[in-house]
Amino acid sequence: MTIQTDVLIVGGGFAGVSVAQALEKQGIRTTLVDQKEYFEVTFATLRNLADPGATGNRARKHYQDFLKGRFIQSRVQTLGPQRAVLSDGAEIQFKHGVIASGTRYPGLPIAKTDKSMGFEARNNELMAAHTQLKKARKVMVIGGGVVGVELAGEIAHAHPHIQLVLAHNSDVLLNGFKQKAQARAQQQLESLGVEIEFNRRYQKQNDRYLDQNTGDISDADLVYEATGVLPNNEFLKGELAHILTAKGFVKIDKQLQVEGTSNLYALGDIAEVGEARLGYLAVEQGKYLAGMIASKLQGKAVKAYKRNPLMALIPVGQRQGVVQLPFAVTTARFLVGLKQKDLFINKIYKGFGTTPNAG
Repeated sequence: MTIQTDVLIVGGGFAGVSVAQALEKQGIRTTLVDQKEYFEVTFATLRNLADPGATGNRARKHYQDFLKGRFIQSRVQTLGPQRAVLSDGAEIQFKHGVIASGTRYPGLPIAKTDKSMGFEARNNELMAAHTQLKKARKVMVIGGGVVGVELAGEIAHAHPHIQLVLAHNSDVLLNGFKQKAQARAQQQLESLGVEIEFNRRYQKQNDRYLDQNTGDISDADLVYEATGVLPNNEFLKGELAHILTAKGFVKIDKQLQVEGTSNLYALGDIAEVGEARLGYLAVEQGKYLAGMIASKLQGKAVKAYKRNPLMALIPVGQRQGVVQLPFAVTTARFLVGLKQKDLFINKIYKGFGTTPNAG
């Protein structure tokens, strides 16, 4: 079977969906391919794990219920300059291709699932993980980046009876953030009873976690590894291996166009965009790219993508958090509350032209 489309989009995360919705509004045919049958607001997953009653299944929605273009649930096996081959042998021929396949957490698959491709399967996976968490006596979160800080905060808030340790390989949390944001996050976690271990490098050896710096062995009965991501690039290693950096991300130019190509683009976590890998920025990239592709098809001049400074709102539990703006760091309740209300689930779906599922 061969399918023809104006724009093929590989990956249905924030970046891929935002491109698809914006292009369809302009009458440009799109085909989005993703292994899952649902979109997920991934930054709501950690609260879903710690306290499912706070989010329900509102963070997930079937693509077929809101996506304006064609959706194909499948895996892209190989991608070339003008065609893609799916895992079932079907071929998609396209004029423009968008690589938005994102990244995965090798040590924390519950955050971005690698096995639950069905809607109900994902709900069940998260509930099973929640049940396991509730039974834990002592939990260790490895990694003091954004994901590790948020996860530790969510667990500490929802399960104050659990002894919780956050182990980080540096002497400050949130590497790359402003010093005030780092200090505020640490203070908030400690106020929730989180024990923070700095300069630790825990690695799993058999069934134990051993700190390579001190030789200490953790006695935690449940460990979450929030220590980095890997790009989802396997489908590029055949015909397009030359577009990948040494770390496996896609090389792009100022217009998010894949270097050395005339009709391929990349954005979101898979691409070396030059700004933080955050969901709201992936949405902004998607809007820009849709406008850029539309302009190209009309023969109009296009401007370069304007990179954004690091700006983030990091919840630490359900009642507090840290906001880093380009000009300030604050814990002001009214700003933190903007995300704490529903983790921006409603805002994301509204931007896609739909509403979240009922809780």
